[in-house]
Amino acid sequence: MNRLLACAFLAFTLVLPATGAFPAEARQADPDTAIVRLESAIDAFARNLLEEAQAPGLSIGIARGGETLLIRGYGFANLEHQVEVTGETVFRIGSVTKQFTAAAILLLAEDGRLSLDDTLDQYFADFPRSDEVTVRQLLQHTSGISNYTSFDGFMDTTAPLDHDEARMVAYIASADPLYDFDPGTGWSYSNSGYMLLDYIAERAAGEPLADFLKTRIFDPLGMDDTRMDDAAEIVPHRAQGYDAAPDTQAGFTNAGYLSLSVAAGAGAIRSTPQDMFVWTRALLNGDVVSSDSLTLMLEPARLNDGSLARDFLVDPHPALANMDYGFGIMTGERHGHRFIGHGGSIPGFNASLNHYPDQDVTIVLLVNTIGPAARGAPVLAEAVFRALAD
Repeated sequence: MNRLLACAFLAFTLVLPATGAFPAEARQADPDTAIVRLESAIDAFARNLLEEAQAPGLSIGIARGGETLLIRGYGFANLEHQVEVTGETVFRIGSVTKQFTAAAILLLAEDGRLSLDDTLDQYFADFPRSDEVTVRQLLQHTSGISNYTSFDGFMDTTAPLDHDEARMVAYIASADPLYDFDPGTGWSYSNSGYMLLDYIAERAAGEPLADFLKTRIFDPLGMDDTRMDDAAEIVPHRAQGYDAAPDTQAGFTNAGYLSLSVAAGAGAIRSTPQDMFVWTRALLNGDVVSSDSLTLMLEPARLNDGSLARDFLVDPHPALANMDYGFGIMTGERHGHRFIGHGGSIPGFNASLNHYPDQDVTIVLLVNTIGPAARGAPVLAEAVFRALAD
């Protein structure tokens, strides 16, 4: 299933009611007509998704200049129990996870526990051609290692099973061909690279990536609703994931089971719009990694010969026009607006996190089915900019 964990390439709290219009008293108390327009635009966007049965529920967050303008939930987090989405609803964020994995790698590099120029054979000596692949290439998707979520039968034969490091690495290495191109000579999105980065981080840190992220990022920033997800854990306000099923009475079915051990550092984090705002602000302000590391995260990927990786895409996609990939982060321009962000899909969920530096606006869209965030993120952004225009 190619869309599993795929990058969507689109890509202080006011918590308001889950459904219906904003309270009249809130409108009267806020003289900013741009905010009133924003409320109306967000309501219309969400209402369209729900009326067209594109999603059971969604959460939208808009921040500007470090201030949260709104966080709003719509529809249902759980259809069977009719639990509405609120600003506190927790969603899986799929490949938005990658920027956290990248930040962990950079923190470990700053600690001197690994180097971006380390080769894969220093961690997995038996992995084919591992002496040709660097940590940097894994971060930038220039390693050439085939994307395991695109392997034939992945969802049916692999995704439901728990995998430890040895089993997952062997599964990735079983691809034929294993490499889409020689390492450092092209660009192709690869969840395989980020699974390997998860295991590299764990070896360097001496603890699971989930624990390292909690200790070094989530807890210090107060991101209490953000964790590497665990299906066995009881998580307050966690949304149920769904698949679209237009021929059924409900219009949706429960998403198929995915062992999060096969997502991990490639796409297993859960979060909320509130925490996504905290993360984005802290990262871009230099409060997570050093300024040098942040520069590396945002720089366009380059190949061994110094060429821009975007000029050597395998199976080029129109969504990549005018865009680059750094370390777990997309940068580029969409409809005249520069952006920094990432999207993510994982069975039952779709997410988009984008920051627009020229407007200093961050937009978060979390949905509990695959598809709407990827399709809707650009539409939502345009609605937001129109509403906030002077």
